[in-house]
Amino acid sequence: MDQARFEGLLQEFQARCSSENTIYDLAAVAGQADSPIVVLVHGIGGNIRHWSDPVGMNVNDTWLFDLKANPPKGTNGVAMSPPYQESAAKSWTSLLTENRISYVNFSQAKPGDLLEFAVTELVAILSSLENLVFKPYEDDVASNGGQVPPLILVCHSRGGLVTRAALKQLGSAGVPHLRKVISLSTPHDGSFMPALANDYNNTLHNQMDFSTIGNNLPGPVHMFLQRTVGQYLSGMANMVREAMLHSFGTMAQSPGFDELRPSSTTLANLRQDEQPLPGVQYFSFGGANPTFVNMFLCVMGQNIHLLSTASTILVEIIGRIPDVKNGYGGLAELSNGDSAVATSRSHWPTQFNALHRDFSYNHMQALIDHPLQDAVLQIIRS
Repeated sequence: MDQARFEGLLQEFQARCSSENTIYDLAAVAGQADSPIVVLVHGIGGNIRHWSDPVGMNVNDTWLFDLKANPPKGTNGVAMSPPYQESAAKSWTSLLTENRISYVNFSQAKPGDLLEFAVTELVAILSSLENLVFKPYEDDVASNGGQVPPLILVCHSRGGLVTRAALKQLGSAGVPHLRKVISLSTPHDGSFMPALANDYNNTLHNQMDFSTIGNNLPGPVHMFLQRTVGQYLSGMANMVREAMLHSFGTMAQSPGFDELRPSSTTLANLRQDEQPLPGVQYFSFGGANPTFVNMFLCVMGQNIHLLSTASTILVEIIGRIPDVKNGYGGLAELSNGDSAVATSRSHWPTQFNALHRDFSYNHMQALIDHPLQDAVLQIIRS
C-alpha cells in the first residue's frame, strides 16, 4: 500500500474512534506502511503516557524510582530513591517510532475501575482497526499485490487481562489479522499484592518491627539512630506502607484491584472456556526484581541504605506476622516477583502454549527496561 494512503487510513481510524466510540485520548501513529501495527494496552491506573513518557510523569502516578541513585545532597532524615531523569530511559512509543513500526496508544477512560469498562474500549478499538485499516489494506493488496501487515498486541500489567477478555469476546473472526499477543508483568493468575497492601495499610503495619534495621549500620550512625529511633523508624514505616500501596504504580485502592485477587469472580469468569485464537502466538514476560524503591538514612552528610521495598529483610519482617504468609500466597510477589506480580503468576494459562521469559525489572520498570524492550522488539519484527 502507498505510504500516504496508509497514513490517511490511520488518521481516519483515530478520528472515528473519537467521534463514534468516545475514545478521545488515542494516538494512531504510522510507521512504515508494511510494518506490523502494534496496539499498546496499559495497566490499571495508567494512561497513554505510561507508554509514551513514563519518566516525565509525576512519580506519585508511576512510582518509578532510579534504584541506582542516591537522594540528592543536602537531604536529611529518612529518604527514598529519586525519580529517573527524563534522559535516562526510552519509552515504548519512542522505540517503535525509531523502528518505523506503526502503533495505537490510548488511555482507558476508567483505568482504575472494573475490567469490563476497559474491555469495551479495547473491543471497539480492535473492531474499528479491522474495519477501517485492515480491510481497506486487504482490498489494496488484492488489487496491487503485497502483504497485509500483522496486528500485534503489547500489554502491561492488567492490560493483559483486558486483552484476554476482549479477545475472548471478539473471537478469531473479530481480529482476523491478529498474529501475536505479548504480555508484560500481567497477573494472569492474579496477585495477592492489592489485598496485602490494603491490609498492611489498615492493620498489619501496627505489627511490624523495624527495630533491628539499624544493627548493621556503622557504629556512629547506629548510635545516632538509637538516640532518635522513634522518629526515624516511624518515618520509614510510613514510607513502607505508602510504597506497598503503590506496587502497581497507582494507589491500590480502586474497584479494579479487587478483581486482581487470585480468587476473584472476574478471573474465574475469564478462565471459563477460554481458548487461544487460531494462528496467534502468545508471549509473556515476568519481572524478577521485587525492589521498587530504596530507603536511606541521610545524616552526617551521608546517604546510608536502610531498606529496600521489597527486599529479603522486609519479607522476613512481614513474614513474622502470624498467618501472613499463608494468607497472601507465600508473599511471592515480594520474594519471587516484580513487587506486584509473582513470576509464577505472570505466565499465560497452559492452553495458550506461550513462550515465557523473566527479566530483572520491577513492575513499573517494564515501561522502560532496555533488555525487555529489545526482546519484545525482536518478537515484533520476527
